Amino acid sequence: MDEMARSSCEAKRCKKVLCETSAQATLEYALTVFALLAIVLALGLLWRAGQDGTLATLVEAAASHGLDAGGLIDISLY
Repeated sequence: MDEMARSSCEAKRCKKVLCETSAQATLEYALTVFALLAIVLALGLLWRAGQDGTLATLVEAAASHGLDAGGLIDISLY
């Protein structure tokens, strides 16, 4: 009987470990899908901003040597 109880206990332990591994894999898969979806959406937003000129406007505004009169001096001092 002791052998049967031990094998039953081991079977339950193995079943528990398998369930935990399965849940971990499901969580990892969900996180990976979420991360890839976020990357695709961010690239889509950048593409849209590049198409309608918003990205170019932001780049021009952020440039330290804009298209003003002091731009040549700023570039040469850089």
